[in-house]
Amino acid sequence: MAAKIAVLAALMLPGQSGSARAQDESAAPPPTKSSKKRPDRNDAYSPPADKQTYFPQMGAPQGNGGREDRGNAWSPPDRGFDTPYDGSSRGGSGGSSAGSSVGRRSAPQNAVQRGALPTAVEKDDLAPVMSSDGSGLPYELWRGLDVAKLDKLIGTIEIPPRSAALHELWKRLITSQSGDSSNPDFTALRLEALYRSGLARDAAGEAAPQGADESPLLLTLEARNELASGKSDQACDLVGRSVRAKGSIPARLKGEAIMMAGYCSAIRDDASGAGLAADMAREEGVQASLGLEALDALSIKAKPKYTAVKQISLLDYRIAERVGGLSHKDVLDKGEPALLIALATDPSTPVDLGLPSTEAAARLNALSPEALASIYRVNAEAASPDDLLAGRGPQGVARRAALFKAAVEERTPMRKTRLIRAFLDDSNRQRMGMIAAKMVAPAAAEIRAQPELSWFSETGVEIGLAAGRYDMAREWIRLGDEPGSAGSLGHWRALLDIADPKDPQRGRSFSALEDLAANGRFPATALYRLTTVLEALDYVVPLPLWEAANRAPQPTSGYLPETGVLTELQDASKKQEFGHTVLLVMKALGPNGAEDANLIALGDSIRALKRAGLEPDARRLGLEALLSSWPRLATN
Repeated sequence: MAAKIAVLAALMLPGQSGSARAQDESAAPPPTKSSKKRPDRNDAYSPPADKQTYFPQMGAPQGNGGREDRGNAWSPPDRGFDTPYDGSSRGGSGGSSAGSSVGRRSAPQNAVQRGALPTAVEKDDLAPVMSSDGSGLPYELWRGLDVAKLDKLIGTIEIPPRSAALHELWKRLITSQSGDSSNPDFTALRLEALYRSGLARDAAGEAAPQGADESPLLLTLEARNELASGKSDQACDLVGRSVRAKGSIPARLKGEAIMMAGYCSAIRDDASGAGLAADMAREEGVQASLGLEALDALSIKAKPKYTAVKQISLLDYRIAERVGGLSHKDVLDKGEPALLIALATDPSTPVDLGLPSTEAAARLNALSPEALASIYRVNAEAASPDDLLAGRGPQGVARRAALFKAAVEERTPMRKTRLIRAFLDDSNRQRMGMIAAKMVAPAAAEIRAQPELSWFSETGVEIGLAAGRYDMAREWIRLGDEPGSAGSLGHWRALLDIADPKDPQRGRSFSALEDLAANGRFPATALYRLTTVLEALDYVVPLPLWEAANRAPQPTSGYLPETGVLTELQDASKKQEFGHTVLLVMKALGPNGAEDANLIALGDSIRALKRAGLEPDARRLGLEALLSSWPRLATN
């Protein structure tokens, strides 16, 4: 092992790695400067600053149009990315910002902007779960788990969770300042979890004060965070320091550290060092990856021959950049959350990869709806609302961005509702329905429920539920009850009862569900999911609902975890082991969350969260399980 460390240290010193492979490389021709080729738009290529860029440095907006009429790039909106739109700044123009472009470089006309992208996820420490024994003491977040158990459990779950409800809970958990921060192994686990969640900037902020100079493990993790931020020089410096520091690195990170050393050799045009790193990484058990294949190609100055992989890591992408890059489609389909976030925030990302990567990151819950809304607002192309409603103008992600901006800025209620509905329809086709509803909720909140808009009532209810704006949902339900409306929305009150932890009419809204079930409006599968959620939340399930559900066989499909997980979940929740319970719920529901979970796993998960003192989260999970299959009016 000492010999390997010495060789790895040599990799980090410019000009020192060639001798390690001198015999194998003696016949190789001397390295020559590669000729520059014209970049292909399908290459994962980082262009120079004066070329086409994604998220360039920003100046003040000019005019009130979209991207096509800008003389300069955008500056960040005054209200911030997570402040609801209040109509005070239309089109991004304002008197006070006119001079903010002084001293800033202008961006290419077709460059994608990141004016309102947050630099880090806002940390909202979890309020302690209080004991019910009258002691007034909080339960520890990680009670019931030591570092070894936590490491094993985190290694078996999908991070970040695909469930929006679980993701919010997971983010609060992993960014909380609870736990033994003096334990480097525990700190390393938190940094690993933050990175896998696409929160590399948060991880970098956490690593800074942890005494990384003393720990090769923390130095390696910090190097990876810098690489995610596009800071190659700092990353390579940290990799070199981690090699020379005393201490050990877990087996799962040794190969990655060697790969990063290979990347550092690649950016110095050290072909032999790149090849040596690839060989050493394989000895450490690194499986076939695009990064390894790129290092092999670099070592012999050849074009890489990539094999099919399930996931593309950030490190794979960075290494592959040195030999021509990867297919944008593969990157968007298979990129890990950390990679997609890095692409969404890197000024050098090509335009036709940058904006789609933000949607891909949002689908993985690695980018918040508020951040995506900010990117849409700033980057939307100029298009008239009438053209957008008629299907003309930009298409794909550009159409969704234009629809969103048009809906936010429109003042006429009828046209605003039509634009919102069109935006939601387009987003639903991209598996972004819940995300889109949260994004457009501030704009929908500006619309007063009135008879002329009764056709929009059900859409208003859906948006209110998805965004947690329950009072807004109630307003649209009341409009649906008025004479002449498109139809009664009373059955939505039951879903509101389930979702809202402060519903004043708890348990009094199920008669409309009984009527729907009696008339065959509730599919059997949806009824079983409904009764499962109601029972898990300790409702008294109306007998007509049980009878309607029992007319069909109980569904057995959906994700069901391995034997023992649900028993462990029940035990952890009874002991009110908060963090343990959350992680086991993530494991129990599987990779696709509540919608695709088996009924047994769904019921046990909701019950466990409620028992552990997390009833609002349990209710959000129940809403998530039911919303997509909830009966809707034909006119919506």
